[in-house]
Amino acid sequence: MSREQTMTRLIEGIARRVQEAGGRAMLVGGCVRDVLLGIPCYDIDCEVHGVGRDALRALLREFGEIDESGESYGIFTIRGAGLDIALPRVERRTGPGHKDFAVETDPYLSMEQSAARRDFTVNAIMRDALTGEYVDPFGGMEDLQRGILRAVAGGQFEEDPLRVLRGAQFAARFSLWPDDETIRLMRDMPLVHLSASRVEAEMKKALMQAKKPSVFFEVLRACNQLHTWLPELEALIGVRQNPKYHPEGDAWTHTMMTLDRAAEERDAQETPYAFMLAALSHDLGKAESMRLDEDGVYRAAEHEVTGVPLVSSMLSRLALGKSAITYAQEMCFLHMDVHKCYYLQKSQAQVNLLLDRSMDPFALVRMVVCDVHGTGVPRENAQAEEQFVMARYDGYLRDAQKKMPSAKELLALGVLPGRRLGGAMKRARQLVLMGHDAGEAARLAAQEYAES
Repeated sequence: MSREQTMTRLIEGIARRVQEAGGRAMLVGGCVRDVLLGIPCYDIDCEVHGVGRDALRALLREFGEIDESGESYGIFTIRGAGLDIALPRVERRTGPGHKDFAVETDPYLSMEQSAARRDFTVNAIMRDALTGEYVDPFGGMEDLQRGILRAVAGGQFEEDPLRVLRGAQFAARFSLWPDDETIRLMRDMPLVHLSASRVEAEMKKALMQAKKPSVFFEVLRACNQLHTWLPELEALIGVRQNPKYHPEGDAWTHTMMTLDRAAEERDAQETPYAFMLAALSHDLGKAESMRLDEDGVYRAAEHEVTGVPLVSSMLSRLALGKSAITYAQEMCFLHMDVHKCYYLQKSQAQVNLLLDRSMDPFALVRMVVCDVHGTGVPRENAQAEEQFVMARYDGYLRDAQKKMPSAKELLALGVLPGRRLGGAMKRARQLVLMGHDAGEAARLAAQEYAES
């Protein structure tokens, strides 16, 4: 029996016992929304109405061991099943922290009152676990059909500023857009007290799960909520570019287009999240480097250099790890060199040396592909660059498999152990990538690094 079948039988069993006890078991939240959208859902939440706390606890023990760590919130978890069973509750914010809420459970709370604590109407839909009947007090089903993200009415939405980020990632993942009133509410909610880890977690959902992750950032832009956590990204808005290479518009538009193209590539990457972060941050330097030349053309000379510290600044603020930051910085620093290989039609040997500097050559060339397709240039132009860089990448893979001089060979040619040997090994590899055979590369490297 599959996990899904086991969960379904468990929920149905609980729902029948709840019904026998005079109550009603309702599926709530994301699992209901996802079913309506035709999306598989493995995180099931159930809310039980009409059964008191003690009676519910006793009832649930018939189905397994109960984890009561969430009992103060009226939540019981059946160990090993990953199923949360909750009492209806109301919440009231008591402070700026994400745990600063006063919770009051009431098994006889109406379904509308219980649903009112939800963030958006699309998450406030309930479904009877036995009959399949929907209870939709705030019109969430219609909003889903119309592609609208609407805050639940009642005045509690603004109490949790994380809902700004949640709303943005819901919009990106489920092809929704906030209505005007929800944007107004989100615009007035300060994000300064949120933790970096919670902000990053919401952004990650958009970057890793959305077909068009740009929507996450566009929603934050519409709400004027980029400045607190993503000021380096916000600075790209209105930064004009050379229309020869960027007829699509400003640097913000280009970054969003590149990001959406990167979403098509992420599953093929060894480190997909780092790849998406690199796409997001690859052109941050344009905000500082863009200048209008005397000939009337906008150019961002060395924006790949000025962008490196900005990548670190933005990603560090989000508490991302060193490896992800280093990866994104390298992508930022090297991506223009790959473009120049195409513009200047550089040889295989020249491209080999560049790609060999990268920690992930495949990711680098695919990032450049996303970069050029993330513009308004004619499709055939973008395809021509893609074909060139991918042909050079294939050549690099071929040449990197050639026999390389060993340390033993270099020692025999007079190179001393230690730093000289390390330098000679690196130089010998470069010479092979430039077209020399292993023996010749060893001799040439030894001449450079052997003691005189």
